[in-house]
Amino acid sequence: MAETDFDGLPGLDGAVTAVAIIDHDGNPNRVVDDQFPFDVTVKWSVTPPATAALLDGKWTIKVYAESMGPGPEKLIGTATEAANGGPAYSTKITVPVSTLPSDVPPDSGAYKLLVVITYRNTLGVLTEMAAFSEGPMFLLRRP
Repeated sequence: MAETDFDGLPGLDGAVTAVAIIDHDGNPNRVVDDQFPFDVTVKWSVTPPATAALLDGKWTIKVYAESMGPGPEKLIGTATEAANGGPAYSTKITVPVSTLPSDVPPDSGAYKLLVVITYRNTLGVLTEMAAFSEGPMFLLRRP
């Protein structure tokens, strides 16, 4: 059986294919200042196409920052995307300064992103289907 990032729906495989941190200057970056917002881009795919075609609800994408040492774990952004029956999806989540951990150590804090993708059907019911992705690591810098 192929490795999948998804769990919960027999006959559906999927993968979180890319997670990146993008500064608002448009460059990928893994060192971000705690004074400026940044974006997290997430891409995922579902297969086989015949099963993916049945999906017509909504995806919810949540991004967490997990401290790699002393510090908090925190939800830093969320988004929803319509499931259109296709095999590939993507979203961009803008992380505002107000959601970043406020107690960053003076020497900066190391964090790992955790992405959780869930699915609600057309009735709004949260299904048992979910996908998970860890990384990338990033440094939240207090200049």
